[in-house]
Amino acid sequence: MTCETHRLVVPPRGVCLLRPFEAAQSRGYLKISLERAGADARDYLFPAGSGLSFFLSAGNTAVTVSVAPGEAALERAGWSKAAFARLRRRFTSLKRGVLHFDGVETFPAGPKQHYKTYCKHVRLARRFQMPPDGKIMRDHPELITGWPVGATSAPVVSTAPSPRVAVALHLYYADLWPEIETLLKRWSLPFTLFLTLTRENPELANQVTAAFPGSVIRIVENSGRDVRPFLLLLEDGAFDAFDIVCKIHGKKSLSHGRVPIFGDIWRRAAFLDLIATDRQVHKIVKLFQDDPEIGIVGPSRFHVVSNSTAPRDLLGKNRPLAQAIAARMGSPIRDDAFDFFEGTMFWARPRALEPLRRLRLTEMFKTADAGRGDGAVEHALERLFNHATRTAGFRAEEVTGETG
Repeated sequence: MTCETHRLVVPPRGVCLLRPFEAAQSRGYLKISLERAGADARDYLFPAGSGLSFFLSAGNTAVTVSVAPGEAALERAGWSKAAFARLRRRFTSLKRGVLHFDGVETFPAGPKQHYKTYCKHVRLARRFQMPPDGKIMRDHPELITGWPVGATSAPVVSTAPSPRVAVALHLYYADLWPEIETLLKRWSLPFTLFLTLTRENPELANQVTAAFPGSVIRIVENSGRDVRPFLLLLEDGAFDAFDIVCKIHGKKSLSHGRVPIFGDIWRRAAFLDLIATDRQVHKIVKLFQDDPEIGIVGPSRFHVVSNSTAPRDLLGKNRPLAQAIAARMGSPIRDDAFDFFEGTMFWARPRALEPLRRLRLTEMFKTADAGRGDGAVEHALERLFNHATRTAGFRAEEVTGETG
């Protein structure tokens, strides 16, 4: 069988080998079509990690597997390769990389380090309720492929008075602006955009102000990732005239050998929950309007919680600094009741963040290349926004933007 095969019938209990080409590997995902006898073909998207091939096991019925020409090669797996795949997936430590699409199992194979990285990210995706073979990916393929630029969503008709809303966007990766612009343009709710950049970018500045007149653009030192720029605005009183602020940033998560598509999925999942549709934005705003005790709202999938019945160490290397900052707020951390929104994207009342504002914590950040790992100021503060909200007398709420 030649390496150019892009359509293959796999018999019951049969196994084939799929080898993604460079384009699919660099993109981070591959589209496959699976068709069983008497059923319509269904398309699926799954991660195509660099340097990896995938065994596909057909289960009890035959299945036709198709990929677009030039995307990957399909070949039958001989009995030895099939036996090898079945043997490996029996081991608990290796099951993390097994995915299921319409009864077809996929199992990665390749260099050890690439395989371990792939399994790690599949495990994290499951932890955050967005497995590659789960319902969310079927219902929301835009988490993988992205939102079409310029696409709109159904507007919400509301007679309630609009609150004064600020959007605080930190954009290190300027190429993500079209995606964010597409989503913000779906809102019928008026808002003022505060954009922080780490370098001058006149072309981007013109695009932003043309799309959203009245936007405030500020150049900040490349320090503290997205946390320090937000604190600078908070401390300078940029949000004093607003009832609610939405904090987002252009997350990519390219470090530590991560597959790019996983960083894209995490960012888009947070956007799905917080800003992706006019309906979701109105839903979140209504939470604040209906309940004055709500101080911060974040994505449920990224809401990390520890309590007396499910204790978890949520601080790790950030513990000494986080505890010191909490003590300065006058509200020590209780290990049996702690939570935060991982990724620091949320909506909040500026008044609920007053305990952090008063501390003037931007003075604690160091040089541009400092604080890239756990224990740095930004990582400690990521874990303290909910704590500060409760210190101010408010509470945290979680939301999801998933359909169904």
